[in-house]
Amino acid sequence: MSAAEDQDDKGEVLPVPYKVGYGRPPTEHRFRKGYSGNPRGRPRGARNKPKIDTGIGMRGAEAYLRAEAYRMVTLREGDNVIELPAIQAVFRAMGVAAMKGNRFAQRTLADMITRVEHEDFTSRLDAFGKWAEYKHEWGEAIERAKLAGREPPRPIPHPDDVLLDPHTGDVKFAGPLTKEARDRLDQALMRRADAQEEVTYFSQKYRETSDEQLKARYLEDWHWEQRMFDIINDTVSERYKVKLENRSYKQGASRTGEALEEMRVNKRLRDEYVE
Repeated sequence: MSAAEDQDDKGEVLPVPYKVGYGRPPTEHRFRKGYSGNPRGRPRGARNKPKIDTGIGMRGAEAYLRAEAYRMVTLREGDNVIELPAIQAVFRAMGVAAMKGNRFAQRTLADMITRVEHEDFTSRLDAFGKWAEYKHEWGEAIERAKLAGREPPRPIPHPDDVLLDPHTGDVKFAGPLTKEARDRLDQALMRRADAQEEVTYFSQKYRETSDEQLKARYLEDWHWEQRMFDIINDTVSERYKVKLENRSYKQGASRTGEALEEMRVNKRLRDEYVE
């Protein structure tokens, strides 16, 4: 009898589609056509569905490469178990092999470091040159406007806020880099100027009056505006700092460079000065 045949109770030979066994259930237990055998399971095609968008214009291969390069892996170093991005683990293994005398690892690692440092130097030099040119051109434009009696331009960043270090090639910024940040700085500096005027006013009133109640009130207002000045002045970069005139050194008065820290640790001050 062939594998594609079976017998009923009367001994008659009946055809069957395949031999019943493991993974080959009888007819009455097979999935019905048109009905899912796993209605709550993974959708059709989910196994092969890409996790990264690879549509037109998308750099899918690069995205997958970055995902693999920065995937965290576990390594054992002596008695310690550490986690590193996969690419760092590769570099570490290469470094270990190089230190053990592997000439290929030594040459490859040296070439990679040389190339990275050269590209970094070239990039920094290019950026330094562009920002130096930026400072020069905008500085001249501002001076020309002043000499002509016109309102000087206000580029962002301001050329005076671009700090260049010719010894290291570093480029740093000491002021706002967006219009919104510049507007906030302008408002802060205006409030600081108001505080300076109030400090001058209340300090004079304090010195002129002999009434103790008025002196106490003027001193309180003097100290309040002085603290406001110091909070703002401590916040801005070094280029925008100014010295407070008519500063009080009496007990309870704020000190330059300390106002922000005092407000951070003192909830009452935060509630009083932060709206």
